[in-house]
Amino acid sequence: MARIDYWQERHTFADGAWSIAHTATIAADRLKFEDLHPMSSYVRQQDIARMHYARARARGEANPHILTWTAMQTDRRASQVFPDVSHATSDHEQIVSANSFITYALRQMLSAGWLQLHEYIGDTYEWQLAIPPEHEDWSARAISALRWLEDEIQLDLYPNIERGSYQPRIFKSFDVRHNFARIGRCDFVRHFVQNHARAAVFNTSHFLHEHDDLISHHSGYGDAIGLMVAEGTILRPPIYRRGALLFDGERWRIETIGLDDIRLILSGEIELEIGAEAQLNPAQPQPIAIYTRAGNLTQGRAMQRTPSGIDRSELVIVNRQVVSWKRGGELPIPQNGFVLSLRDGALNKSAIEDIIADAWVEYSFAAPHSRIQSAIQAGPILLRAGQAVDAREEFLASRAGHIGITPVRMNPGGDELRKARTAIAIKADGDLALVVVDGCEPASRTELDSAGASLDELRGLLVEMGAVDALNLSGEGSSHLFVAGGLANSPSDRRGQPGVIYERMLPSIGIVS
Repeated sequence: MARIDYWQERHTFADGAWSIAHTATIAADRLKFEDLHPMSSYVRQQDIARMHYARARARGEANPHILTWTAMQTDRRASQVFPDVSHATSDHEQIVSANSFITYALRQMLSAGWLQLHEYIGDTYEWQLAIPPEHEDWSARAISALRWLEDEIQLDLYPNIERGSYQPRIFKSFDVRHNFARIGRCDFVRHFVQNHARAAVFNTSHFLHEHDDLISHHSGYGDAIGLMVAEGTILRPPIYRRGALLFDGERWRIETIGLDDIRLILSGEIELEIGAEAQLNPAQPQPIAIYTRAGNLTQGRAMQRTPSGIDRSELVIVNRQVVSWKRGGELPIPQNGFVLSLRDGALNKSAIEDIIADAWVEYSFAAPHSRIQSAIQAGPILLRAGQAVDAREEFLASRAGHIGITPVRMNPGGDELRKARTAIAIKADGDLALVVVDGCEPASRTELDSAGASLDELRGLLVEMGAVDALNLSGEGSSHLFVAGGLANSPSDRRGQPGVIYERMLPSIGIVS
C-alpha cells in the first residue's frame, strides 16, 4: 500500500463559520471504482431500521415499528422462487424479479393489515397471516413470500415485540411508505477497509436513500444510481443525464452523460442505440421508446408512468435485469431504472418473449465514448476549465404532493446551504484531487461540529487545489474518507443525537491503490 498525499485544514468563512476540509491528491493511474459486497444481512437490517426509527421519532411518532427485509444479492426469477402463484400486480404488471415480487407482496400485506407477529412461550416468534375471505386470491402469494422470508431469515421488525408479553403484534394502519424498507446492495465502507489494505477509500455514487426514492417495488434502500464502469464493462447505465468522471485508459475527463450515449444489447443480439433506434422520452409515441422519470422535466415534474398505449409491450429494466413487463402502457417508472416501450411490430413477438425469458441486458457506449474503461456518475459538475458552470443536469427535488428524481432532497442549482460535501477534480497535470468537507445535520449540530460548505465554497476549495474540472459526489451523511485504514473525516449523520457520529452504509466506493 503506497502512501497518499493527504492533509486537513480548518477554513473560516466571511460570516465567521468554520469547516474542516480533508484533501488528497491522487495519481491518475491509482484510482478505480468498485461496488461494495455486503456482509451480514442482520447488521444491515438493524442499522437501517434504527435510522428509519430515528426519522419516525423526528416526525412525531411515539412508538414506531420498522419492518425491513434484505433483498437477494443475486436476484432470481419470481417464477423460479415462487412457482404456481400469480406474479401480477393489481394494475397487471407482470413481475419477473423475485426481489420485486417479495417487496410487492409485503407492501400489500402491510397496507391491508394482514401481517401479524406472534410470540410463544420459550421466546419463539412466528409470522402469521390473517387474510379476509374476500381476498382469498392473495393467500397463495402471501404465504409463499412469507415462508421464504422466514426460511431465509430475511425479515426483521425493529424494535421487536416485548419479550414475555405473548401478545401478537398486529400491523393495522401501518405506514408502509415511511416505515417499511427493502434493503439493497450496500454495506459499511469500514468493512471493506478492514479487509483490504488501500491508501484511501471514499464515497462516490448517489443512491436510493429517502422515502421518496423507494416508491417502486423494484427499488431498495442503498441501491446505487448512475453510470458505473469497471474494467470496460458498464455495470450500471446512466439513467439520467448528469456529470460523470470518465477514464479512457490514458486520461480522466468530466462530462455530462446520459442514456442517449449508450446502446442497449438484448437477447438475440438485438442492439438499440438510444436516441436513434430507441427514442428517449419522446413527446409523441414512437415505435421504440425509452422512458425515465426525467421525461417531464420541461414541465417541472417527474414522469410517474409511461403513456397509455393498447398496442404496446413495455419492460422495466433496472441495471442489467428485466424486472417486470406489461401490456398497454401506464407502467410505473422506478427511480433507479427505465422502461423500454415497444409498439406492436417494432420487434417480432418471439423476440420480446425471448427478452423477457432471458431477463438479462447489457450495454455498450456509442461514439465518442467507446473507449471508456472506468467511470462513476454523480453530479452536478462544479468546474470546467477552472470556472463554475451550469451543466443543466437532470435533477428534481421532491416537493409537496409530488415526488422528484433521486436524489430527491438535492437542489443542484445554486445550493447555498452548508452541508458535508465530497468532490473529485482533475488537475492541469492530469492527476486527481479529492476534497471532503465535514458537516453536520443542522438539528443536531454543536459548537464542536464543522459547518460544511455550500457548492460555491466547495468550488473555491477545489480551485485552491489547482482543479481544472470538478465533479460533486454524493454528500451529507454519505461523505466518508478512509486513509491508510482509518476514518479521516467525521460523517454528518447524527440521528437526533448531538455529538454522536454514525457511519452510513454505501453502495460503491472510489479506491486509491
